[in-house]
Amino acid sequence: MAPLRFSVPNAEEFDPRIWETAYITGIEGIPWQCEHSVAGNQFNIGRQIDESGKLNIVWPTRSYGNLCLNTTSLRISDSPYALPIELARGTVHRLKTQAAEWQRFGMRLPEKFFPLAELALEKFLTALTTPADQAQRICDAQQSIDLALQASVALCDAFSTQALEARRNNEGRLATLLGCQLDPDIEVDKLGVALRTAFNLTCISADLGIVESNTGGRRDFTAIDRQVDWACSESSKICLGPLVDFRDERMPQWLFLLNEGFESVMQLACDYAQKTVERYRGRVHLWNCAAGINVPNQFGWNDEQILRMSVSLIETVRRCDERTPVLLSIDQPWAEYLRKDTNGISPLHFADALIRADLGLSGLALELNFDQWPGGSFPRDPIELNQLVDRWSMLGLPLMVIVSAPTWDQTESAKQDLSHSLALSSSSKRIAEWKTPDPLLVCGDKPKSSETRPHIPADIIIKLLLSKPSVHAVIWNTVNDCSHRNHNQSGLWNPRGEAKPILSELAKLRQSNLH
Repeated sequence: MAPLRFSVPNAEEFDPRIWETAYITGIEGIPWQCEHSVAGNQFNIGRQIDESGKLNIVWPTRSYGNLCLNTTSLRISDSPYALPIELARGTVHRLKTQAAEWQRFGMRLPEKFFPLAELALEKFLTALTTPADQAQRICDAQQSIDLALQASVALCDAFSTQALEARRNNEGRLATLLGCQLDPDIEVDKLGVALRTAFNLTCISADLGIVESNTGGRRDFTAIDRQVDWACSESSKICLGPLVDFRDERMPQWLFLLNEGFESVMQLACDYAQKTVERYRGRVHLWNCAAGINVPNQFGWNDEQILRMSVSLIETVRRCDERTPVLLSIDQPWAEYLRKDTNGISPLHFADALIRADLGLSGLALELNFDQWPGGSFPRDPIELNQLVDRWSMLGLPLMVIVSAPTWDQTESAKQDLSHSLALSSSSKRIAEWKTPDPLLVCGDKPKSSETRPHIPADIIIKLLLSKPSVHAVIWNTVNDCSHRNHNQSGLWNPRGEAKPILSELAKLRQSNLH
């Protein structure tokens, strides 16, 4: 196994989790299980086959924090590649390729795009052609990355604006659904006006881990009943689910303590799904039957068992309610988890197998919990998100995208909220808080405050998703920063109950574009 070799100044000073994020993809974009090592100023990463591939790695940027970037396809070489330069090459290449593609479709590129894109290319070429001064080469490469990302955000924002305008001219207000996922402890009566203004869909968590008590055998639907009643009184469409969430922290813990086998868990899950569908049938407009089933968990199921469980749940829901659309969630659709999992199931292949089985699956829900470690999707720039949606659209089913991303503002109160939220979720870390050497992170141009916490604006992400015809629903995955499931400060309300700016941005998007 010959590895790809990269030279990285001060590599041993990096937070080691940076290297843990690295993986190699082939032409299909599916990660291979990789092994990596760091020695001195060199980073090595390899897989079982000696073929060319793209390196993907979370990398620090000045403009948008740490983002998962990728190189172009690289062949195995005895001489190490300069990692910052190869990441700059990959970032500029993706920018130029996407801009050219959208121009062919008649898109008008924004004025601010051109100077950013040209300067990004100029900095990359300078880094590539002046090998004498290594420090200056790294600085030029990093500046090229930052400029290319700024151009990418401007490009995608312009695309979203023009695509939404074109769709509104042809369709009028869009039928796309925009919703927020409610945990059972959310008091909808207090947030009702804001929820009604910003969203036309109410998503209610009803998974087994919420309803089933830790002692087993006793189910409490009180909180779900209250939220369903409220949504019905508001004439809001309702998505109920996931009915079963197979991620470790969301399953009843007594299942793991009793070491229940696969058949017992499948019987329990299907029985719960049946009872829940029968309870709310006729009041719900969408069923999300399962989540977290494609990613590794404590059960350690193989591919056949994962498929059997999915098929059984879909058939159970469909048998109990023949008319209401049935979805299934796909977690981490970029498949980052495969970089460490030899026997893991590819999310695309998993979804394709379910579709080919002709079970009556109405759509797929892609869950993107950006910037959450571990267990979330690595933070990505909008071009990567656009390409992901296009790739999944090729399966031919409508898409629901469940998304969360950092939403803090820069006020002093927001900084206090951030500290409070971190204290509540100390077991999970945000990627953007990993420490990296200052020269590599900012190239000598330090931020004015360590609390700046740059990130891709959440409204840019939502606007892009709403502009895609294949996306029939977009769900914000976290209501407030106090949620026991919120580990990346992605709430719409802070811990003191104050609305964040993202909420008003979502309301504007809904009122301008949607029913």
